[in-house]
Amino acid sequence: MATRTTAAVQAPQQIFQDFKSEHTVLAELIAQVSDNVPGVPIRILEAGCGQRWPLRIAGVRVHITGVDTDADAMRIRRAAHADLDAEIVGDLRTVELPQAAFDISYCSFVLEHVDGAERVLEQLRLATRPGGRLVIRVPDRDSVYGFIVRHSPHRIHVLYKRYIEGFADAGKPGHAPYPTVYDEVVSLRGLRDYARAHDLEVVAEYGSNAYLMVFKSLRPAVAGCLKVISWISRGRVLATHNNIGIVLQIPNENMTGPLRPDSGTSSPDDDESADSEKLPADRLATHVHRTIRDGSP
Repeated sequence: MATRTTAAVQAPQQIFQDFKSEHTVLAELIAQVSDNVPGVPIRILEAGCGQRWPLRIAGVRVHITGVDTDADAMRIRRAAHADLDAEIVGDLRTVELPQAAFDISYCSFVLEHVDGAERVLEQLRLATRPGGRLVIRVPDRDSVYGFIVRHSPHRIHVLYKRYIEGFADAGKPGHAPYPTVYDEVVSLRGLRDYARAHDLEVVAEYGSNAYLMVFKSLRPAVAGCLKVISWISRGRVLATHNNIGIVLQIPNENMTGPLRPDSGTSSPDDDESADSEKLPADRLATHVHRTIRDGSP
């Protein structure tokens, strides 16, 4: 059953203007899960893995399992970066994933393309170990950007990606943009409600409008137009941001074994100590990229 989403449109308290600061904060939030067992790789499920891993996590080894439906994007990534330790080609809604096997489930700019996005969240939640984290990044359907995308044809998205953002291969096999759906959960209010319904702790949340950077000298004018649209909508869509990120922690009160099956034991007291080191809310940031997969090289 889908989580019931509250009616009121909600804006994140923290808004970021660039990608670099967001990536830095996300890397730190991910690195925190290694505190219990130093030296052991962080096991990351990259759900909708697209063409590259965008984050640098200093001083921490990672083991990345990529899942994506787009075999062409997976092939491009393998040839260009070879940065996946395991590959799965499959639909995130139905692919078989090991339960409680990953420290981090990372899903970046994927859910807006999925009809049945909450089913993907369920898959990721169950695949993440107690004390592990879900890192979700999506365009907010309640933003002006999200409203425009939801009400415009896909060919317009391809033209925008190709001629505004400058991606010459946009729309070709293995390359974004992909058709969008924007289920109710693909919003800040939807993700907050999902977290509440499943007793997940919100470690961090933020918004971003870094996409305005592509407009360069026209950025102030474009930002002004977005504010006018928001005003006309009487606040039903927001101009403060287009993308949102949220980091959710899986509760560990039901855990009966070690935090990480391949790395020794850890006590609940250790977990509480690690939880106390979470980043403060004023350090947050926004935006990235990904897609879904399996298969052998």
